[in-house]
Amino acid sequence: MKFSFSPSSTDLKKVEEGTQLLLGDIKSEKELEIQVEFQENTPLTIARNGDHLHITCQEPAHYYRGLNWAVHHLEDTWNTKSEPVYFSKNGVMLDCSRNAVFTVEKVKSFIRIMAKLGMNTLMLYTEETYTVPDEPYFGAYRGRYSQDEIREMDAYARTFGIELVPCIQTLAHLHNALKWPLGETVKDTADILQVGKEEVYTLIEKMLCSVKESFSTNRVHLGMDEAAQLGLGKYLRENGYTKSSVLIREHSARVFEICKKLGLEPMIWSDMYITANTGGGYYDVADDTDCSDWEKPDPELGLVYWDYYNPDQKIYEKMIRVHQQLSNKVIFAGGSWIWNGISPNYSKTFTCTRAGLAACKKYHLPEVFCTAWMDNGAETPVDAVLPGLVLFAHLGFHEDFDEKALAEEFHDVTGAGLNDFLELDALDSLFQNGQPNLDTDNPSKYLLYQDPLLGIFDRHIEDLDLDTERYYQDLADRLEICRKHTPAYDTLFAFYHSLASTLAGKADLGVRLKKAYDAHDLSTLETICEEVIPGIINDLSTTKLLREDLWMREAKPFGYELVDIKLSGVIARLTSTRRRLRYYIDGRVKHLEELEADRLPYFLPGTPKRENLWHRIISGADLMDTI
Repeated sequence: MKFSFSPSSTDLKKVEEGTQLLLGDIKSEKELEIQVEFQENTPLTIARNGDHLHITCQEPAHYYRGLNWAVHHLEDTWNTKSEPVYFSKNGVMLDCSRNAVFTVEKVKSFIRIMAKLGMNTLMLYTEETYTVPDEPYFGAYRGRYSQDEIREMDAYARTFGIELVPCIQTLAHLHNALKWPLGETVKDTADILQVGKEEVYTLIEKMLCSVKESFSTNRVHLGMDEAAQLGLGKYLRENGYTKSSVLIREHSARVFEICKKLGLEPMIWSDMYITANTGGGYYDVADDTDCSDWEKPDPELGLVYWDYYNPDQKIYEKMIRVHQQLSNKVIFAGGSWIWNGISPNYSKTFTCTRAGLAACKKYHLPEVFCTAWMDNGAETPVDAVLPGLVLFAHLGFHEDFDEKALAEEFHDVTGAGLNDFLELDALDSLFQNGQPNLDTDNPSKYLLYQDPLLGIFDRHIEDLDLDTERYYQDLADRLEICRKHTPAYDTLFAFYHSLASTLAGKADLGVRLKKAYDAHDLSTLETICEEVIPGIINDLSTTKLLREDLWMREAKPFGYELVDIKLSGVIARLTSTRRRLRYYIDGRVKHLEELEADRLPYFLPGTPKRENLWHRIISGADLMDTI
């Protein structure tokens, strides 16, 4: 291929380097002449005349999107393709703080995917998983990034016209740092820094200096969300009560001054400015809310409105109006639901993303990004984010969702079929009767982890007019077919196929055990003991090995030990259950008290069937008993 570029201030050397890297992924052998013209405020346009392509676009990231599409559609009949650009910045936030710190090579692979999608911002969410000189406990045993690793990822991103932005925490969500000796002089509570204390701002300046030395951008996300206990720990004892709305304003002002000193342009999550002013929930504000008398941040401090929960576009519009009263720089963060347990929720992702980005377009927000949170231990493999990620990019260049175009785009970017990925939605749709899982139920997690003798969630399986074994076995069969369609993601689909096979045996295991025990059906208990449980253990052992393989390909090894413990714990309890059954069948024990206990409903009627906290799933006893 021959390329010619006519930029204004574009770094041609980087564009040419990125082009060759991208062509290595695409592997096209077609001889083309491609002329690229960079212009401000222009749609992405690809004009074709035989083997000559003319791409007109605003910036390199958009050019890579156009190049990727054109090369994948050379056999189609078309002359011109044009896409509007709805957001000047459209990106991704990759969570590297929930035990999985993704390898440099994995981040680079995400950068290439983003380039093919035309996305131009990547935030690395690192609570304390980055190096702060002279703070050895900051990120200890957590796989933190070195400054050189960040510089390497930053340089790679710039090759594709992508801005790598630090997304850190400077108020709450710092329990992993504060549990070490460095926390003794700076913490308010176990998770929150003490506002007003000089040692806190000394630490924050060291954190921001590390960020400035590692990233080439001058933008920084300071976090500051979900500090519900702000001012209620050591601060309260030492200073008395101060309204949290005042504390968040004072703290953000102090940190903003450090940013100014270092030449950094900060943004924060916005929830504390809303909840602290209203005393209510983040989204519980009236449509006509007047923020005139609120405690407000500096108007130049970026406020990030995060919302991946609401299916109603009017809620997003209301929230944007409130934010625009608080800041001149409002940014929207949606999400691709890979934090719901072990399996992704694409129903929720698609519904909320479409509603949220439609509101952003209506109110002309310039910047949006898709969060990829990994809550509760990064149990979901990160590649499951892809359908939501591609949708987010798609809606940045389309007025509305185009199902056919989205499926083509997904295949062009990943080499996989969108419908194959969407089958993964069924793992948590057990209770949905074919409807979207907007309640975010997550049975694939708690039915896997729950103890078979305790049956804490069994009442909900008993009440279900559905054969769970057949449900999950049918899904396993479908995922085996999907696996054959998607060789690039073979291990991902092998893992979910194995998980579905495991659930086919385990989902109603406790129900079958109790029913046979209550009926004193020793024959059925014998079959469960000698055939069913060994089969589940065998399936789960495969699932566990596949999950380990995925983790070690994607992330540093730190943090996997907890996934290992969780999955190994299920195998251990299945082994113990089998031993207990053997004792009962052989008459060595007269009763199994666990199976005599009543099965109570875990979820209240009409509430979502969602439990994402492992320690609550595995036992009615406390894993950690502290005063």
